[in-house]
Amino acid sequence: MSEKNNSALRKIQLELKAPKSKYNEYGKFHYRSCEDILEAVKPLLEKYGCDMVITDDVHDIAGIAVITAKVVFKDADGNVTEVKAHAGVEAKKGMDASQTFGASSTYARKYALNGLFLIDDTKDADSAEYQQNTNNRGAQQNQQQRSNSAQQNRGQQQNQQQAAGQKPKRSLEERYQSALNQIKSTNDPKLLDTALGAFASTKYARSIENACKARADQMGWVKGNPNTQQPLRH
Repeated sequence: MSEKNNSALRKIQLELKAPKSKYNEYGKFHYRSCEDILEAVKPLLEKYGCDMVITDDVHDIAGIAVITAKVVFKDADGNVTEVKAHAGVEAKKGMDASQTFGASSTYARKYALNGLFLIDDTKDADSAEYQQNTNNRGAQQNQQQRSNSAQQNRGQQQNQQQAAGQKPKRSLEERYQSALNQIKSTNDPKLLDTALGAFASTKYARSIENACKARADQMGWVKGNPNTQQPLRH
């Protein structure tokens, strides 16, 4: 965070009220969203003649896509303050690539705004909300342990099949996750066409198409270039 003598920012930090207007049915607690913060700060920006811009940048860290959100705050005297926050992007069940990127972007932007305006989203250890979250985390850990046990059992079955000379069968979801990982790191444009064809008639067709487009854009692959002979951006 870089800051020069910015009295307007301090005034906004003191005056900003962003109530927790959202309710999490699963965790049974209230929370504030990125939109809540933005709606609360807009009148204060107008009041003190300040400008604020939020941008996203996507980069790769150890094979994981990471979104960096940057908030640039400028007061009427030209003083500038910048705050950044990061969020990883990972495939989630029931969400396509665009949805996971959008969720990570919103998460990063919210915590960049929290840092800029001194908003604390932590929970008190003796609050009912904290206890509820703790119980939920315990339940999630138990569910994760059961999932890990199931994965270990599948792994043992696959090893047994391999030992018996049988090729283990992978589920559609496993093949989909494997394809996503290959698409993100491939340097061969032909793999994108292969993936599109393999999942064309499945429920993952749109997600694969989005992932292929993102990789093609990232690598600058354009069909019709006689020098590169690279595939069309989808």
